[in-house]
Amino acid sequence: MRALAPSSFGRAPSRPAEHRGDRGSAFLVALLMLALAGIVATGLAELGRLTVRRARIDRDGMRAWFVAESGLAETIAGLAAGHSFTPALHALPAVPATTGPPWSYSVGLTDDADDTPNDALSDVNARVMLRVTAFGPDPVRRRLEAVLGRTPDPQLPAAAVLGGDLRALTPDFLLDGRDFDMATGCTAAGTSPARAGLSLPDGAGLPMLAHPEQISGAGEPPSIARTPAPALNELAAAPGATHRAAGALPTTLGTVAAPRFTAVDGDASATGTVTGAGTLYVAGRLLVSGRLSFTGVVAAAGGVQVVSGGAMQLCGTLWANGASALDAGGSGSVRASAAALRLAATVAPLPATARVVAVREAL
Repeated sequence: MRALAPSSFGRAPSRPAEHRGDRGSAFLVALLMLALAGIVATGLAELGRLTVRRARIDRDGMRAWFVAESGLAETIAGLAAGHSFTPALHALPAVPATTGPPWSYSVGLTDDADDTPNDALSDVNARVMLRVTAFGPDPVRRRLEAVLGRTPDPQLPAAAVLGGDLRALTPDFLLDGRDFDMATGCTAAGTSPARAGLSLPDGAGLPMLAHPEQISGAGEPPSIARTPAPALNELAAAPGATHRAAGALPTTLGTVAAPRFTAVDGDASATGTVTGAGTLYVAGRLLVSGRLSFTGVVAAAGGVQVVSGGAMQLCGTLWANGASALDAGGSGSVRASAAALRLAATVAPLPATARVVAVREAL
């Protein structure tokens, strides 16, 4: 009788060796894929964080640039009308601060290198460099540099700009702030906006006006503005003037074709017929007993008096200081003219507002 082989019932069938290897490879691949997914997720999260940070910096940088532009505009608005920037060079630092709270700015004003002699605190050519640094949240900074100059139109707010009282104004003397064409002898209208007929500082006296319409210009008659009169210091110290001794004025003080800057070192008088064009500066008081016809700017530090029988015809602006800045007992008129002011500014340093000549972003 043949013996039977032992039964394999109850034992798990054995797997080939290659099957066990496939299972190990699949596990390793799964681990690698999981690790790769983690790396990709981490990278995407970091990329998202950097993108958000970059977007925030770009947003804050744009806002800081607007702050810098605001600083430029506010600084220009705060500069007094004039010709030289020397007072501003003394008032503002040369280099802007490097730190500040978010959404603030600092400024620095320096003279350009074109002056002769080149004094860092004395402006000669009415040209300076303004630097503005605007601060955002760290590390946001925006910087700009601007070259500042003066506008070509002098800043004189009225036909007659007085730094003291208006003592008298006869009905035969007119102050007209509407713009007139210099080429027509101030008989035809010009194209510039109207100014006030008269400008007085606060507290300055004004006589009773029987005819308010004799002071015309911007607004309803009498067209009177209350503004401080610009100082005459720059005219008094200007190096380009032709100086004359105190006394009677000559019959001719320039023409429209050849304007002059004449400075009288004391009181002056127009006893005969005097004509001129450009800028006339009188360090003392100007007395008109004859006839004075002038195109441009007549400025008198001690005031102007037109006596009875005298006449003054001015196309441009009258600018007078002193306790009795204008005593118009005679006849005549002062008619504003932007073209005549520009003519006067070609020969003399008249006050003008600051303007941006060029601007760029600084690194």
